[in-house]
Parts: sequence; structure tokens; C-alpha cells
Amino acid sequence: MGVAPDPAVPPPEPAPRGSDWGGAETAPHVHSAVRAACGGEPALTAEVLAALSPEQRRGWRALPDPLPHVPAFDAYRRQAVPQDIDAGLLLALALCGVGGLPVLGLLTGSSSDRIAASPLGRLVRLRGGAFRLSDPALRASVLAASTTGERIGAHRLLASAFEETGDPLAALWHRARGAVCGDPRLVEPLLDRAGAALRAGSADCAWAFATEAVEHAQSGTDALPEALLCAAHAALAGGCVVDALECAEGALRLDGAHRDAARATFVLAHALRHGTVPGPERLLPGDPAVPGFHHAAVLGASLSAERGDHERTIAWLAAGARAEHASQDRIALRAWCELLAGEGTGATAIGDGDEIRRVARALCAGLQGDPDAGLRALAEPEPRDAPEVAVGLPVRGPLLRARRAVAEALLHVWAGRIGIARDLLRSAADRLPVAFPFGGLAVSLSRRLDLAVDGRIGAWSKSLEAAAPWAREPGGFVDRAIGAYLQGRSDEAAVHLRLWDDRGRPAERFGLPGLDEVGPLSASGGLEPPETTTARRLRARVRAAREASWRADLETVAEESRGVRSPFERARVEALLGSTCAARGDLGRGVRHLRAAQSLFEEAGARAWRGLVERRLRAMGERAPIGGGAADSSAQPALEVCRAVWDPILTAREMEVALLMADGRPNREIAHTLHVSVRTVEVHGGRIFAKLDVRTRHELTVLAHRTDQHL
Repeated sequence: MGVAPDPAVPPPEPAPRGSDWGGAETAPHVHSAVRAACGGEPALTAEVLAALSPEQRRGWRALPDPLPHVPAFDAYRRQAVPQDIDAGLLLALALCGVGGLPVLGLLTGSSSDRIAASPLGRLVRLRGGAFRLSDPALRASVLAASTTGERIGAHRLLASAFEETGDPLAALWHRARGAVCGDPRLVEPLLDRAGAALRAGSADCAWAFATEAVEHAQSGTDALPEALLCAAHAALAGGCVVDALECAEGALRLDGAHRDAARATFVLAHALRHGTVPGPERLLPGDPAVPGFHHAAVLGASLSAERGDHERTIAWLAAGARAEHASQDRIALRAWCELLAGEGTGATAIGDGDEIRRVARALCAGLQGDPDAGLRALAEPEPRDAPEVAVGLPVRGPLLRARRAVAEALLHVWAGRIGIARDLLRSAADRLPVAFPFGGLAVSLSRRLDLAVDGRIGAWSKSLEAAAPWAREPGGFVDRAIGAYLQGRSDEAAVHLRLWDDRGRPAERFGLPGLDEVGPLSASGGLEPPETTTARRLRARVRAAREASWRADLETVAEESRGVRSPFERARVEALLGSTCAARGDLGRGVRHLRAAQSLFEEAGARAWRGLVERRLRAMGERAPIGGGAADSSAQPALEVCRAVWDPILTAREMEVALLMADGRPNREIAHTLHVSVRTVEVHGGRIFAKLDVRTRHELTVLAHRTDQHL
């Protein structure tokens, strides 16, 4: 959230990570907002971020208005302001934000020409009949240094100026801010102004007017719960979930006409704050005929489905069935929930209504195999009669725009455009609270995209993780597996996947780029397009190809992979084909497949995966001689790579025998190590040779070293 209802600063731009970055505890969109308010000054930004509370830095609470007073503000103000400038006038200009030239004339007693030629003219921007302080950092520093009494006096001065120049809306704001005690007559016009700001998508402005209305509303009247509910909507729209939950709970505790309307707001705020959806019993009994009950059921079912809580989804759907509203809404919602539960296709039943269903329909198109159709649906202009509010939230507000942005990035991932998806998600994270939609999907998505592009998890992903206010299922094992694999440590990747399996294979509701090149596990899960499933199965067939028929098997896989349109998914198939062919002695075919993977990864923007392929190609051009006999200490990592590759083919006991044989151990020593007879070792050896299509220990050792060289 911003720092004033009519901020005099330009929209925040994507911020480079530098000395003013607030660290992993600062949400990207909060950093951008503070940086814009501080005029891009690194020292000011860093000090202000450090002075904020942890909840404010993470975007869970609105930024304070004014920003905290920090020493850097004093130094900046002394440097920027001439000594002969009246401090009271400067404060009034800072509080005014943007105003008309007649207001400036009343405040200064001078014409615009004289002002432009005066020392004040260097601080004020005059353009198009309006004025504002030209330096956002100066405005923030002036406001931060002012006292409450000084601001009250300046607001009263501005209220008189705006009333005299015929601007009742601006006069309303300054009259409310300049009041020493609450004035109930101001509540209704303040809420009208807050509602208009919400419909326009300005959550900051709506929050400022709504919270001011709360200050003026009297206890025991309907105006107070109405103002609290409006403030909750504004906070939710901006992603300030702690503020939203407090306001919603306050509205629910008060009797009045708006108590039922607060139900949906409470459900959404609770889910975003704690990561869990409250059950319908917490809001019952209630009147199913009121819109608030219906909105609560819609949100409760949808949010529960997104989090994989099928039982609570059904409970909310059953509660919503009592609501006396259009059956089409319930049909669309049920289709969406069944889709998320993996029980239906959903897209045909989800209409073109509000923003919630619009995004759902786009994702359904992607899950049915056409992510570009989903992107086109998101890009279509809104119908003229489109509702301004979806389940209680403004469709142009930051939270629903963040939902659309996450869906757009996910659709690009499903289309194989990894680099574009990361750029879009980063840009959205600098403007919007993207950590909240779809149960925090953007947090995991950002980490996977960072790994695919850079091979490591960057600052954006870490800050997004801190911005999610609930404990999420750890996905670190799969992330570490991908990172290890991209650095050429397949054995370590397999270990991390084993640990992930021990945890019950936790997965996101929507499929993200995982890892199935080492096994026997496939780090995937969640809803995914058919093409992604096909590519994953093709890679499984490459890994399971037997030595006796591997040429024909891999040729069949290569032919089928040509139907995979996603450059990223097909590149992974080509890379595994190339490495497997090279490991089994066909270097020519291996190089061809790896070159294809290199080109496809380049198209997808997956630089880290492309780097992996390039390292393999370089290694194939610098082949070291392979010797027989016992292996030295450097051979152990090679055998661990073989464990990941041979796991789908050999049993656990055969794997132990095969690795010891490839390490040069005689049968008697193997028998002693494994506490079995020599005859048992010989039997296992015969099965190993047959499965891997080798005839001697020497050939087994050669195969092991080739596998390590190319995987």
C-alpha cells in the first residue's frame, strides 16, 4: 500500500537489487513502493525499510503514512530545501500531493509565473494547470519530519483552499484529516470516495479513505462495521492480509447490516493470512439468502480446492448450495473445484463471468493442452458489462491482478517459455502481492524458474518466500535435487529425491518444472498439461531402455518426442536421449540429440539447462582413457551416478553387487561385504550382465565410466 490517497510519486518501476534492497524479509512490491516514495535514493530507501516493522516490510500491513522519520531524511531535506522557504508552506504542498494552480496561488499568495521564478519554483513542478512537489524524496522527508499538530494545521489550510477553488472531494479529505475529533457526517462521503477508489483499482487510496472513515464513525452505529468492512476490502485488495483480517474480525463482532457481508472477507483474509481455509461452521448459522453468505461459500470452496483440501471443498459447496443465487455460479464453481481435485475437465462449465472465473477458464485451457489459448483469454479486453467486483474484491485491484499475473506466468511455463515466464513473474512481483494467489504458488514457481535460468535461487524468490505469511510445505528437496543435477551431480540429486519421497512427495496443486532425469523417482505432481505428462513418460522410457533393445527403443522415443511442442519439455527429452546414447557408445547420435537440446533450451530461455548440455558436449570432446581393474578414489562418484541411472533396471541387491563389481571387487570380497555366499554373488552377476547387456566385469566398468561421463 502507498503512503497517501493521492500520491505525488510516479508508479514504482522494477527495482534493481542494490545497496537499498531490504533483504529477504522485504517483499519485492514493498521495496518498489518505498523506493519510489524515496525518489529512488538508495540510502533513504534502505533506512526507511529498516525502520518498518517486519509485517510492513513483508507487505502484510499497509505502509505507514507518513513514512518513518529516519536520519537520512533530515540530511536530505537540509540539502534540498533553500533556507528562505517557509516550512509550513512546504508541509502543505507535501500533504496536498497534486493540486490545481488556483490552490497554489491561495497557499502562496503569488501567481504561477512569480512562483516559477522564485526559489520555490525549483521544488515545485507546474504542468497542465496542476502542481506537485517535483522530488518524491523531499515530499517523504517533509512529511516524516512533521508533527501531528503541524499536519492538522496544514490539512485545515488545504481544506479551506480546496473549498474556495471548488474541489469538494479534495476538501473532504483534508477536512477529515484536519479534524481534532470524529465527525460522523464525514463517514458516508469518505466511504463513497473509498468505494470509487476500490472500483478503480486504487487500493492505497481506498485504504486511506476507509481507515479515515473508521476514525470518524461512532461506536454502536451501522457506520462503524460498514467502515471496517470497506477497510478490510481495501486491505485485501492490496494484499495487506493482517490489516484485512483485523478489520474483518472487527466487522464480524459488531451487529449490523454489514455483518453478513463480512463473511466472505473474513474467509479470504483468514486463508491468505494463515494458509488454511476456515470451515463453514465458523460462519454458521447465517442467512443463505444474503450475498455475503454466497460469496463466503464461493471463496471457501475455491480456496480449499486450490490447497488440496477436498473435504472442506465439499463442505463449502454444500453450504453454498443453500444460497439463493444463480445456479450457473454454483455449476462453474463446482467444475473448477473438481478440476483442482483432478476429477474433471471443468473448462466447458466455467463461463466468461467475473475475474475469478476468467482466470480459471484460462488455466483450464492450459491444462487441456492449449496454454496459448489460455493466454489469449487473459489478454482479451473486459466486456463492457463486466462486474467491477469479483467475490467482494475489485477486479482491477492488486490482489486479483496478481492472481492473473501468476496464471499468465504459469501458462508460459506450460508452453515451454521459461525465460519469458520468469521475466513476467519478476515484473509482477515488483508491483503486486504475487505471493498470495493459488496458495502461494508463485513462491515455488519463482524458485524453479530461477533454477532453470540461473542454476540457483535468487533474491526475488527468497523475498517472495518471506512475503508468504504462512508455513508452506517444504519443497527444498526437489529444488536442491534440480540444482545438483544442473551442476552435474546426479548422485546428489538422487539422494535429495529420495528424501523428498520419504516426506510423502509433497507437490503443488499445479505442475511445476521438476526432475525425472535421475531416478527412480519423478519429482512432479499436481495438475499439468497432457504434453508435460507425455514428455515425462518419454524420459522414463529412455531411462528404462534395456541394453538389448536400446537403439530401437530410443529411436521410438525420439520419433514420439517430435510431437511435443514445448521447447523446454522436448529439450529435456533430447538431452536425456543424447546422454544415454553417448553413455552406451553411440557418440554420433548422442551429439545430435544434445545439439538439438542445446537449441531448444536456448529457445525456452532455460540457460542453466543449456549450460548443462554444453558441459556434456565439451566432456564428450575430451574423453579420458578408461582403464580396467580396481578403481581409484575418484571412481566413487562415477558409481553413484550409475546408481541413479541403473535404479529402474536393477533390484536393490543387484545394484549393490553391480556397484561393487564396477569398483573392481572380486566375488569373494563382495560376498563378505554383503554377508552372502559367493554363489549368490555369481547368480546376481549373471542377472546384472543380462539386464545391462554386458559380458564381463571390464565391460561393466567401461559402462559405468561412460555413464558418469555423460550424465
